[in-house]
Amino acid sequence: MQIRPTKRNLLSWMDSYVPEKDLFFFSTEQFNEGFDFTDVLLMPINEFYKHSTYGQVEYVNAYEYWNVKNANYVVIAQKEWIETISEEQRQFILKVQVQLERGLVIPISFVHQLDNIPTSFVINEHIVIQRSMWENLSQSCKEDILTTMIYEWWDKGECVTSPEWLPAYLEPFANTFGHVQGANCLAAVVYALTKGRQPWFINEWIHQETFLEKLAHYHYKECLSDELQPEDLIIWEDENSIIQHAAYHLGEDLFFNKHGQTIFNPWKILSKEQLNKDWKHLKHVIYRKNR
Repeated sequence: MQIRPTKRNLLSWMDSYVPEKDLFFFSTEQFNEGFDFTDVLLMPINEFYKHSTYGQVEYVNAYEYWNVKNANYVVIAQKEWIETISEEQRQFILKVQVQLERGLVIPISFVHQLDNIPTSFVINEHIVIQRSMWENLSQSCKEDILTTMIYEWWDKGECVTSPEWLPAYLEPFANTFGHVQGANCLAAVVYALTKGRQPWFINEWIHQETFLEKLAHYHYKECLSDELQPEDLIIWEDENSIIQHAAYHLGEDLFFNKHGQTIFNPWKILSKEQLNKDWKHLKHVIYRKNR
């Protein structure tokens, strides 16, 4: 089956997809162009990545920090600023965002209502999205962009129909998109371990050490058997023993799973075969509860 975001998902994403403040990344050479940055904050990249505000998941996911190339500085601006500067400066700054592969830049092909898009934000067959510009788009245009982007970039929505015997505590989440940035695969597994007793766990961004602590708390240990049992976990690790993914085995080679920590990565029921397509290049380890 193939799932689609609901109207509620889309309305929620329209509000949260683009953060309140605009970020613009620059290399040293690009920064030396002599612009007037009086009305904005200019932050060296090392300080920026350690910043408690701009390290929040809403900014990280929207601007896709992991994809940004060769940035040395970040300009932090109120949403109106980009529209107050000259057209020449605006075009240069937005062109740099495309070059550095910043997030919130989409191909022009993702938009079917181009007359909705201000021409200033169209750069080399790309559209650079900023907060004020986003707020002024029509609801139908936003919905068009988000729906196209999900299937082109994030998730095709392919999954297994929930089995009739799916535990009741997983029914509200299985084969659905979420509304909270940061909910990741480790959180999905930890929530499953609680049997629904701690619903807030599923929306957390859980890291490796916290995850391993919870496995120990629930008496899960590495298992040498390759024969899966219901409630087993599979963890995929890289060559440095860093966990890259984890999924919760329901039984019959079906798993409760979430790829990624963005709102565009749904919780899904997947087969073992589907999971192996994405993770077979990594070492997998089975964890089982000591009963």
